[in-house]
Amino acid sequence: METIKNYLESMFRNLPNTAKVLKAKNELLQMMEDKYSELRREGKSENEAVATVIAEFGNLDEVAASLGIKEEIVGDQNVPRRSVSLEEIQAYLKDKFMAILLGAVGVGLFISCPVPVIFFGDLFGKEITGIVIMFVCIALGISFMIIKRTIMEQWRFLKTELCSIGPDSTEYITTEKRKFRTVYALMYSIGCSLCVCCFIPTIVIETASLRIADSLGPILLLLFVAIGVALIIISHKRNRVYQRLLSINSESTIGGSYADSRDKAPVYTNKTVRVIMSVYWPVITCIYLCVSFITFQWWITWIIWPIAGILQRVIAAVASEVNN
Repeated sequence: METIKNYLESMFRNLPNTAKVLKAKNELLQMMEDKYSELRREGKSENEAVATVIAEFGNLDEVAASLGIKEEIVGDQNVPRRSVSLEEIQAYLKDKFMAILLGAVGVGLFISCPVPVIFFGDLFGKEITGIVIMFVCIALGISFMIIKRTIMEQWRFLKTELCSIGPDSTEYITTEKRKFRTVYALMYSIGCSLCVCCFIPTIVIETASLRIADSLGPILLLLFVAIGVALIIISHKRNRVYQRLLSINSESTIGGSYADSRDKAPVYTNKTVRVIMSVYWPVITCIYLCVSFITFQWWITWIIWPIAGILQRVIAAVASEVNN
């Protein structure tokens, strides 16, 4: 019987969310349940009963007139949606989480790339070695960003096409999101704590009057910030993925959006804002590297990252108000 209910959900998923359609859906469910019970009483197996019910009532075009929703069916055909299966959702999440990890590690490498220069230059007098390793870190970070985009290329249709997900996918995503809730809170809080407390090792080392304070302090500060930012990116983006998937279905349809409207990612309808935000973080990365190389104040220039994060939220808020 569960199979019949899931099939019914897929039939009505993209129809308008109106009282008339909801009534028709309930009527059809009752008809399918009655037919299923009748077949079972006649001695049919569960699989045979399900197949017969779907064959008799599974074509919405044929039963639409009797249910009084023929106009809604015709209107819905003008806005087709690509159905995304549970297997596709699982594959997408696997690729997306790998892309998020690569992106977070890449940002972490950009932030911490001066560490080899400070470490090898100040402690061992081998600045060339440190510079070489620094450029290797930058190259790895750029490579991770390229690989990230390549991995997600096959899933571009989720952004460019109208799609829908079924009840089985919704249940799976909701369960995975619930499992991640504790991990999200832990990772996000640790990431924020590392960024806020990044200066503490420098203060402790200077208070203790250690000889290596001038080198070790900036190194620990950059590592704290790099790890903290990476944890924030991973936790925030992974949580956001669940929200975006749950909001794939149109809010105006029976399938509905299962995401809390407060958690939805901002959608920039203004073309200029959309273009700016598409290159926002690459530009911030270039600014960070340029300012850091010009000033060599690596233990100070990391502040560009939290400022950029705050600025992004401000732009999103302003753009959202304008679009509304």
